[in-house]
Amino acid sequence: MSETPSKRVFDLRHSHATLMLVSGVHPKVVQERLGHSSVAITLDMYSHVLPGLQEAAVRRLDELLDFKLDQIENVGKMSAEGDATDSEPGGNRTLDTRIKSPLLYP
Repeated sequence: MSETPSKRVFDLRHSHATLMLVSGVHPKVVQERLGHSSVAITLDMYSHVLPGLQEAAVRRLDELLDFKLDQIENVGKMSAEGDATDSEPGGNRTLDTRIKSPLLYP
């Protein structure tokens, strides 16, 4: 029979929390499972296991914006081809979203 290294309960608790956070479990859920009084305590204690959190957030936002911009461009292409829903009586409507969204189009 092989010997296994002895683990303290605290070591198992720490491993449990670390594995949950690394696998993407929301920190609030981890905080509740550990019994911390605040999610800030959990994040202060385990933030070292989430070094890519900011990068992942930026990637997700970038993907979302690319998706939304593609949708806007597709609507503009359909309108340029003469989609009947774009005509408004006496309107000076433009489908150029850059005019309406200068922050998205520097």
